[in-house]
Amino acid sequence: MTGIIKNSQNSSRNLRLRLVVYLNYIVQGFALIILAQTVQQLSTLWQASIASTTAVVSAIGIGKLIAYPILGELSDHLNRKKLLMVAAVLYLLFFTILPLTHTVFFAIIITTLAGLGNAALDAVAYPTLLEINHGNSSGNVLIKAMISLGEGILPIVLVAIMNRDMWFGWLYWLATAILLVNLILMATISSDNFYVAKPSKKVAVNTKDATWQWDTTKILFLIYGFSSMWLMIHFTQWITRYFHVVQSFSTVNAHLLMSFYSVGSLVGVGLLFLITNRSWIKEANLLIVTALGTLLGLSVVVLSHDMRSASIGCFIFGISAAGGSLQLGLSQLITRYPKFSGRLTGLYFFFGSIAFFVMPIVTGFFATNHLPSIMSSLLAVAGLNLGIVLFNFYHSRRQNLK
Repeated sequence: MTGIIKNSQNSSRNLRLRLVVYLNYIVQGFALIILAQTVQQLSTLWQASIASTTAVVSAIGIGKLIAYPILGELSDHLNRKKLLMVAAVLYLLFFTILPLTHTVFFAIIITTLAGLGNAALDAVAYPTLLEINHGNSSGNVLIKAMISLGEGILPIVLVAIMNRDMWFGWLYWLATAILLVNLILMATISSDNFYVAKPSKKVAVNTKDATWQWDTTKILFLIYGFSSMWLMIHFTQWITRYFHVVQSFSTVNAHLLMSFYSVGSLVGVGLLFLITNRSWIKEANLLIVTALGTLLGLSVVVLSHDMRSASIGCFIFGISAAGGSLQLGLSQLITRYPKFSGRLTGLYFFFGSIAFFVMPIVTGFFATNHLPSIMSSLLAVAGLNLGIVLFNFYHSRRQNLK
């Protein structure tokens, strides 16, 4: 009887812990697209060009570049609850202050906090969810679903605000309200709940044969980490403006395309979770399917001139590119080199952060006069990803035949 009560208490605590982690990731979904979705209002607020305003998005990448190499290690030594609260406070400062800024320079400083918060959140969430799920990765897969949920909700709320001629800053302060509630929930959770099992003594590690060597697979998958992040951020950054300016869609329809992308992403997460959990398709083969789907979705988007076909293209792209292919690529890399899982995870997301930093600057520079070409260039990036996963497929097959 005592054991049943204890298990029930642990289940309740774990439920609250999952809730606060996933609420943070819904807010992170807001942060990933909110600057792009309000670029016109921010340009007016800062009296800056669209290119300068877009460059502010890169500040999130700056924060992540600074933090990722450090915070992954710190999460194993610092109190995870406090680190998670730091992540929430950093995001809270970003959402609260940004709509009150009046210069691009100050906006860049504030937006860097969102990047730091993103890295701190990842450093706590991935190991904690893995532990409370006893090594099952299903909890980590749902992180992507929560991000997509945030990306899907935000454009709908923005359209509602615009239809009522309300100040755009309320969109940012909605995230602030969620974070305040989440911080209160965090305060009710014991720090011990963030650790399921701690080793009682240090275990000696045999480092024989554990020598780091660069090879083609490592390099290609780090490139894949870069290019996969580029695809998703590039798409979410420019899809609304592309269809509004180039294809003359209404403001409402152009914003709603992001919701079709986000719904596709949620469907993709569910499918990927089901397929990998039941081992219906080998992961190397599944990566090829997602790469082909990404190319198909982008092709439909680029060729679309009406809302129906554009919505279908965004939905297919969401399923394929944003349904967990980034996480699946990391899984393939770690499986190949399990002795260096921590180092490879850090490098993988570090390269993704470089894409997050570089992409807005590069595309913003060309977007004023070459917006159609900016969208078409995504096809080349998707083709690169297809080449990498095909290499992985044939390399895996050759190793299995040995």
